[in-house]
Amino acid sequence: MIDPGELHEGMTVRDAQGHKLGTVANLGATHLELEQGWPARRDYAVSLHLVERIEGQDIILHAPSAAPLPPEE
Repeated sequence: MIDPGELHEGMTVRDAQGHKLGTVANLGATHLELEQGWPARRDYAVSLHLVERIEGQDIILHAPSAAPLPPEE
């Protein structure tokens, strides 16, 4: 389990394979808001339970069991 205090806005979110999914726009108690593109074209709510680890300024998510988030274009 990660420490939510280590998360902050502006961090890069990556999938388990290292593909960039987007950037953290906002943090909530149980979710983070993921933005894709600039200016933001898409937003996703991602549960903090999906965070596997933090590597520097990157947030790495677990491999999803459902449909994955699309990578940022």
